[in-house]
Amino acid sequence: MKILLITDEIWNDRVFGNNVLENWFNDMPDVELAQIGCLPGKPFNKMCKLYFQLTDSMMAKSIFGSRAGHPFTMSVEEMQSHPQAASYISLSPFYSFMKKISGTPVRLARELIWSIGRYNKTALQKFINDFNPDIVFCPRLSTWKLMRLEKTVSRMTKAPFVGFTADDEASFREYSLSPLYWINRFIFHYAFAKHIKLFKHYFTFSQDQCSEYTAQYGIPTSTLYKCGVFPIQYNPKLTNNGPIRLVYAGRLYCNRWKSLAEIGKALKIINCDSVRMVLDVYTQEKITDKQRKELSEENYIFIKGAVSPAELKDVYRNADIALHVESFDRVNRLRTRVSFSTKIIDLMASTCAIMAVCWEEHTGYKYLKEKDAAFCVNSYEKILPQLQQIVDHPKLIDNYARKAYLCGIENHTREKIQPQIISIFQGIIKQSL
Repeated sequence: MKILLITDEIWNDRVFGNNVLENWFNDMPDVELAQIGCLPGKPFNKMCKLYFQLTDSMMAKSIFGSRAGHPFTMSVEEMQSHPQAASYISLSPFYSFMKKISGTPVRLARELIWSIGRYNKTALQKFINDFNPDIVFCPRLSTWKLMRLEKTVSRMTKAPFVGFTADDEASFREYSLSPLYWINRFIFHYAFAKHIKLFKHYFTFSQDQCSEYTAQYGIPTSTLYKCGVFPIQYNPKLTNNGPIRLVYAGRLYCNRWKSLAEIGKALKIINCDSVRMVLDVYTQEKITDKQRKELSEENYIFIKGAVSPAELKDVYRNADIALHVESFDRVNRLRTRVSFSTKIIDLMASTCAIMAVCWEEHTGYKYLKEKDAAFCVNSYEKILPQLQQIVDHPKLIDNYARKAYLCGIENHTREKIQPQIISIFQGIIKQSL
């Protein structure tokens, strides 16, 4: 089976730590892959050697100069022999500038460049013809630039298209006071309703989003989760005579740090007589003065900085409970409503118990609650009672660690996820012949 991927980023498993491409496709039998990607940088993976690359700077230059896009080939051996490809994205000055500034006007300006820039269609058509895909798979958040690219590719191949998103692409369950945001959202909503007809099937992380897409657009949908790498059997942690260790690893954006700060307030109460529970935070982000004050050792929160994926496994082995947190403010609640963090699957395989501190309509929270695979807290007021219960009854930790592991084994092994992908792809290819 030949699968052509259309994505925003170039497939680099080291740079994009949560990249599900490696997770889904590594060791998939009888599969050949090629990729069309829209970010600068070099690939680093074990499965794909054929690439067609487009970038912001190429598209900007194409408005007045040479057309954008070029094919290249990079073997697995070449990727392994160039370790610099695994450690950074070689950003152009234009892309670096665009990354440093943000806001709706800037995003719209970038989309405009991608809307009027000129593709190197001759090279793109040759790349597609030479690969001759059986199916085109588009795992991405749909945007104006990607809709245009997908539509252009659809005119160059008869292969059927399958989509995937991990976020809210076009609904009106958002919150913004910007008129420009809502003008763009309304126009995009109606353009997306037409564009989605291109796809024979649509994957999401959210069952709610699947139901919404089927009802609104009449398209077949299903959930597709990340695979986990699980121990062969569950082994209870050794009894720890020290304080119960909570751990959070990840970004602090979208006001996640505020949820961690609320946990700190609860820890300060719990530890009023003796230290019974602490929180270690591992993040690569620069901590602001305000965040440092809230996420302080005074509140039994210890900032540890960033760690590598291999080191993080050791962190989890030495912890008792791994945290998944989201913000409770209106903007970010709605923004992350249908997002299912790939980290949840990693936590299931971590040997830790999981605690989810999220809005009750958040997809990850609903999933963990339904499966009874985590301690689930849906408001700041409930953090202290939940942590106090754990401190008073520490055997609950092993109970929920076991539940998380069993949920992962039942639903998220590669042996279960890859056949799901293959089955749907093969069925769509057969129908399209």
